Amino acid sequence: MTDARPGGGEYIQREASRVRVFTPSGIIDGLYHHVPGVRLSDALRNATNERHMLLTDVSIRNLDGGAIESEVATASFILINTQHASVIVPLDDQQTESHAA
Repeated sequence: MTDARPGGGEYIQREASRVRVFTPSGIIDGLYHHVPGVRLSDALRNATNERHMLLTDVSIRNLDGGAIESEVATASFILINTQHASVIVPLDDQQTESHAA
């Protein structure tokens, strides 16, 4: 569903699912936003065909010589180059919340 925003823009209602993304340099947990009614597996498959993937409400753990460092960085959002996403794991079986994007 699209609605008009003030100023002439549009937004699409989105659902958010928590995912874990493994990259060569670290592990990223965050919310991946997708269109309601679209299976998470299909949404992630489409996301990996794009150059970048946006996650919000993220925590980042760096890898230090193969071991996970104990320090965790956080950010409001992060943009991941999908070529560096080795594995994407859903952390929730169901969508967690709805947002406007």
